[in-house]
Amino acid sequence: MGYDLLVFLAASVVVTPLAKSLNVTPILGYLLAGAILGPNGLDLFANSKADIELGDVGILFLLFSEGLEVTQPRLKKLTNYLPLGIAQISLVTAVITGVFMSDLPEWTATVFAIDPTLLGIPPTEAVVLALIGCLSTSAFIFPVLKERSWEDEESGEAATSILLLQDLLVAPLLVLLPYLAGDTATDYLAIGFLTAKATLGFGAVLYVGSLVLQNVFRVVSTAQSSETFVALCLLVSAGMGAIAKYFGLTDTAGAFAAGVLLANTNYRAQIQADILPFKGILLGIFFMGAGSNFDVELVVREWPTIAIGCVTLLALKAFTLGAATRVPHWMEPNRLPTADAIRVSLLLAGGGEFAFVVLALAESLDIIPASLSAIVTAIVLITMGLTPLLGDLAVILSEPLLPYKEEEKLMALNGSNGAVVPEREIPHVAKEAVVICGYGEVGQNTVRVLGKQKEKAGMIKSSYLKDEVPSVVAFDVDPSLSDTALRPSRNTAVLFGNAANPEVIRSSGISQPSAIYVTYEDFGRVQSATARLRAAFATVPIFARAATRAEVSALEEAGATQVVVESDELPRSAFALLEGVWQGNLPGKIFNSPEHFRAEAAEAAGISTGEVEDLLEMYQAMDQDKTGTVCPTEIEALLERSGTWIASDDEIRQLDSWIESTLAGKDPVDALEWCRLYGRAPDFVKRAFGGDLARKRKQREEA
Repeated sequence: MGYDLLVFLAASVVVTPLAKSLNVTPILGYLLAGAILGPNGLDLFANSKADIELGDVGILFLLFSEGLEVTQPRLKKLTNYLPLGIAQISLVTAVITGVFMSDLPEWTATVFAIDPTLLGIPPTEAVVLALIGCLSTSAFIFPVLKERSWEDEESGEAATSILLLQDLLVAPLLVLLPYLAGDTATDYLAIGFLTAKATLGFGAVLYVGSLVLQNVFRVVSTAQSSETFVALCLLVSAGMGAIAKYFGLTDTAGAFAAGVLLANTNYRAQIQADILPFKGILLGIFFMGAGSNFDVELVVREWPTIAIGCVTLLALKAFTLGAATRVPHWMEPNRLPTADAIRVSLLLAGGGEFAFVVLALAESLDIIPASLSAIVTAIVLITMGLTPLLGDLAVILSEPLLPYKEEEKLMALNGSNGAVVPEREIPHVAKEAVVICGYGEVGQNTVRVLGKQKEKAGMIKSSYLKDEVPSVVAFDVDPSLSDTALRPSRNTAVLFGNAANPEVIRSSGISQPSAIYVTYEDFGRVQSATARLRAAFATVPIFARAATRAEVSALEEAGATQVVVESDELPRSAFALLEGVWQGNLPGKIFNSPEHFRAEAAEAAGISTGEVEDLLEMYQAMDQDKTGTVCPTEIEALLERSGTWIASDDEIRQLDSWIESTLAGKDPVDALEWCRLYGRAPDFVKRAFGGDLARKRKQREEA
């Protein structure tokens, strides 16, 4: 096992970069590496039982990760396609059985030299082969869906629903095989007991898990130990798989169920990021193991049979499923659009990894002869390996039909009721959302300011600010913060996770943040997070918090676009930073205390520090919503209240003209700009301001 693992790791280091440089999926690279390096090639690894089990853990993590994507809204959507899944299984099984029972194999044998074991197949053997043929590969299809960003499309939801139903079919099929073999008298009581065990027993486990799992993760997360958190993730995925197997289901069904249970918790993004490295490496081992089963000698010897078998399987499955998606709308209200139907039909046309499990049992029960089992294994392997290429073909064939699909989506959107996601439901977030690292005091204020400004300004420049999903997302590893403030406002959300890890951000659904605010208190943590996030998001603005001027240069070297000193300055400047209108610190100056700010503001505006003090008090009075900034309308209201200090109608007209020309484009106005405006204002404007300033001084003296 040690030498085999060394070979696997060495292959992983080579395969993934090479595949990306050739612009092909790494899956094909792993399959090819397995075929070349395995027992049927250079024999560099034995593909032992331990290797197989290690690869199977990769499948568990894959299904666990997919389960994490099934939030409550998506789960409801998946159930919409259960009728299509039932149709796929039943129709494909019926069609393949019909082909074996017809004269088509004999007629084909007159033209091509196919293996005689495919001729004269008895009904039981034909049904088992058909059930094997109806299965598709989760291990290949899910990565293709992710690469193509089809997971949330109708095609991705339909494919996931069908694959899940196929997964659930495997367990009862394994139970029924001995009865089909005729070795055992049909015991309906035993079948009923096994069915109840699988449904009621595992259902009870799921119910208990829904009550316990989130609390367990909450307790572990309080330890602030990433190693313990990762260990818990591995334990849950593998443990639920073992429990499902005990109750007669597949271990992958258990891992998928565990993911679903955690999909609606705040821990989803952090879990996905933590298991990602393990999942990738172990899936690579699985695919190499699958490729090692590829018997080149058998394929060369039986190439006509295997070639015809591959083409027939792909064509029958694709056309049968495609026909099932074209039923009238009155029969199936959730009928797939044509483009999505093409994608699903092609992606699910190949064989599936569970075919090997069913084949092994069928061969041991003498339902299928060993020679035919070897041929079927080769056909399944080849068609599985063709799945990424079928995905490419699906893109080519579906693209011309996409405009119609986009029209249908637009109509559906216009007809929707615009319901807000409930506060306790984990939301989908905008793909270009603003990210806040940390939800301490500064993080909370930054979220509040951005949320308030969004509500005040309405739709702002970029597409990240959409009402349908949160456009400002904060991350924190403190469960008490994340749980109590999940949705501070309609357009903001707080998720559990360490946002210093770029994979946590991506796993939450944010593919390219519009901006990132690093608000941690500890300088080392701010510096480390800034460096990691800059490496992952090269063009994204990163705004970092600094406690003193001494920290600024180090944070800029780490990749910060702007560094804001003082804990209370970052929230006040958050919106100006985002909009690209932040005036920054005074030239060559950075403020490390309120006193320093007042002194430099006085120097820049040409006024006394006492006037700065008065102006700041006036500024805070104007800031009614406490966002740390004011808008031009609030300044206009102040000047109108102070209008008695203006002597003539001409000065009133000049004041209106000054407001229009000076405040244009300055929305919002921060405290520093407010002082500068006063310092540059004409005398009659200062008199208007001065009325309130004099009032402030008098109130202070009386107090």
